[in-house]
Formats: sequence, structure tokens, C-alpha cells
Amino acid sequence: DLYPYGQYANGDYWVLGPVTIEEIHPDFTGTHHGWEVNPDDIVAQGFDERIADFDAGRVPDLPYESGAGESVVKAVSLSPLGDGDCRPCLDSAAVLTVVGDVPPDGGETVFRPPYFGSDKPHYSTADLRTDLLPSLPHTESMPTLDDVEAWFRPVQLDHKTNWTGRPMHPASSMPDYGSSIASRSAEGALRLVMDGTVQSKMFALVVYVQFGIDVYHMMLGGQVWPPGGGHGEGRKLPAAFAAVLLDDPQMQADIAASGRDVFGENGGMYLSEAGTVLFGQTDNDEEHYWTNLVFDTGSRTIIDPYGHIDGGHRPGGSYQFCCTSLPWKSTATALHLMPVLQDVWNHPEFLEYVERWVDFGAWTQPDPCAPPIGVCRGGDSEFAECTTASEPDVCTGQDAYCDATVGWDELYGVMYGPDGSGGCILDTDESDGTGRFPALHGASTNDGHYGSRFADELWEAYVE
Repeated sequence: DLYPYGQYANGDYWVLGPVTIEEIHPDFTGTHHGWEVNPDDIVAQGFDERIADFDAGRVPDLPYESGAGESVVKAVSLSPLGDGDCRPCLDSAAVLTVVGDVPPDGGETVFRPPYFGSDKPHYSTADLRTDLLPSLPHTESMPTLDDVEAWFRPVQLDHKTNWTGRPMHPASSMPDYGSSIASRSAEGALRLVMDGTVQSKMFALVVYVQFGIDVYHMMLGGQVWPPGGGHGEGRKLPAAFAAVLLDDPQMQADIAASGRDVFGENGGMYLSEAGTVLFGQTDNDEEHYWTNLVFDTGSRTIIDPYGHIDGGHRPGGSYQFCCTSLPWKSTATALHLMPVLQDVWNHPEFLEYVERWVDFGAWTQPDPCAPPIGVCRGGDSEFAECTTASEPDVCTGQDAYCDATVGWDELYGVMYGPDGSGGCILDTDESDGTGRFPALHGASTNDGHYGSRFADELWEAYVE
């Protein structure tokens, strides 16, 4: 039988139910090419056994009687299917929405309902506040509207929390890593504020806002993209953008109230008691912090427990350098070019951190804490006494570093580390500077990976 069907504004299909689904291709094998109805779990998934927390029981049997208010989400697994170390593990995904009534205008002016969960509201393209979009001159590295449409037209399958969600991102429709998602999300928003007619940008705007709608409803259903290296970046901007462009007060309020662990951008930096915005994502105890500095174990984004300097294994390095600071710069560029987004963003520390990173770099001063003590390894000064503060001057030559593991048992808690009263043992030797990493103050200025030349051009033109 032929069921009434049509397409939403973003191109995804709806069908008037109830409807019997007899076949879905490629067939679910029991381990690959899975599908779900109204995915609502942020851990378990039925799409591919190579992705963590696979549960074949989440895939309904065929034929399946689908009723109104159901999103049928189908995944196609990435070949070769025998590759157990895939990242990503899916090639593509698609959504079919079963409705009880024909959507307004046959769906042409309606966003696809959120694919996650059982709540299926209809948002209208007629509500889009296109008057809020700036119209700025083109830049050399600007992506095309076709690029934006290709990036966001397919469903962004993104409802599995933390790094285990990375293999579930379909290869053909979204990057697997959050830092890349952040750069793409920023470039999508920035392309929409370039000059051109509203009509020419409308489809790109629709598919971008659709992503934001999906993110928002995943958030309502319990999904989070917490700080953790670069994994949790890039989802807040589309959600905030959608809330503002749809002029939806509830959506705006919910995103503005989102906590530190909901979006990576919320929890990547914090305001210290001294009034300085510092980098740090993982809040652990003193011993975890010091073992990270000395042994390079645990979180490489750990917060300085004393709130004096940027966190991580080495300020200005590791995930602060590789995977967060420049993607945040791209996002911050969009917030500067569309200030109307900033109230919904509701995290001024984010902008303050980015501006500091761009203008100055890493922050390690003032710092009263004594540095770890060790001996040089490698290079030209093997076995010379050193500290993490004197390392750049004492441990010279290729691959040289200060190894503080050798004196850990005798010196930790005596010459450096916790003072037993909630503070750190103070640095009384100013010969190598004061603090743990004085030489890194200002390191890595406006540097790192996962940046965007397009965003850089706009920052230079409108923010600096």
C-alpha cells in the first residue's frame, strides 16, 4: 500500500501512520546495520556491535508496526565489517518520522521533530529570526553554502555520552572527534552571517538549526557532552543558535542554565578566587594533580587544585594546545559576531579565556607553589639536578626533560606538593623563577590544532 508521505524542511521524510515496516536495507545482521525507534538511551545502542554498549535487543523485529510519534533511525555500518577497531564504525544514518497527521504545509515549513526520545514537537521555519543574522563581507577562506548544507543535512547521530560516542558518528555526515565538530559548528554559524540574501542561505540555515534542535532535545533527555579533552566540544553553539533564531524562550533559558558537565565549553575553564580565568576540565584531588605533573598519569586536563595556573600536565600543552583552545576561538568568533547569542551562552569566562589565549597564551604566574624536583634525562645534561621550573634552562638538547619521578618518595610532600593544610608547599628558591612553570607564562600564544582559517580571518577583521 502507498502511505501518504512527504519531506520536512531539512529534507528528511515523514510518513502518515500507522505504517507496517516490512524491510529496511541493508538488513540488520544481528551485529551490524542496526536501527532503533525513538532512541532514548545515552549509553546502550543497537547500531553496531563494534561500538561500546551494543544491545541487539534495541532493534525491533520485522515486520514492525510503527505508530504516530515515532522516529525510525537507521544506521549503515562502515565496511569492512570485520574491523573491530573502527572509529567511526558507521558510514551513514537516516531518520524516518511516522506522524499521526500531515505536518503543516506538507512539512515544507516544518523542522523534522527531534529524533531522540518520544517528544516530537514541530518547530516552524516561519519563526526563524533571519533579521538577527549579520551580513558581513566574504573572506578568502569562507566555505560555501553547499559545504554547510552537506555538513548538516544528514542527521548528526550524537546521543551517546563521552568518548564511546565517537565511533557512533556516521563517517559520511559528521566528524568523529569533538574538536572537529566544534570547528565545523563554528564555521557553519559563521558562514550564515556572511552577506547574501536570506533566500540563498535558507536551506543552510534550516539544516544548521535542525542540528541545534536535535542537540537541545538530546540534552532534555539526559544526554551531555562533558569536558574531556576535545570530545565534548561543538554542540552548545548550534543549540544556542537555534534557540535564538527560533526566538524560543524556554530553549534559551534551558541552554543558559546548562551546567558545567552538560557542554564541554561550559566546563573547560573557570574563574579562580584571584579573578583569573584558568584552563582546566577535570577536578581531582591534590595527589592526582601532582602525580599527573610528575608521572603523566590520569587526566591531562586536570585543574590546578590551588587555582593559580592553567591546569593539565603542562600549561600551554597537551589538550589545552591540541584540542580545545583554537576550536574555542572559532566558537568565540561566532559569539562576537552575533552578540545576541551571548545571553543564551551565559558563560562570560569562556570569552575571557579565549581572548587571553589569543593575546597572551598560557597562564602560570603568579604562582607560589614549589616545583617538582628531579634530574635531567636525555639531551646534553643527563642527570643534572633540575625542577620543572628550571627544565628549559638546565635540561637542554634534543628530547631532554626533567624527570621528577626519581625523587618522588623522598621529596613529595616535603620539598613540593601539598602542605597538609589544603595549600601547596611554597617555593623559596627564586633562582629558577617562582612557581611550577614560570617559563611557560605566555607559551603557545594563539596556537594549537583544530583551528579554522575562516574564523581567524573574521577574528582579525572584527574582534581584535
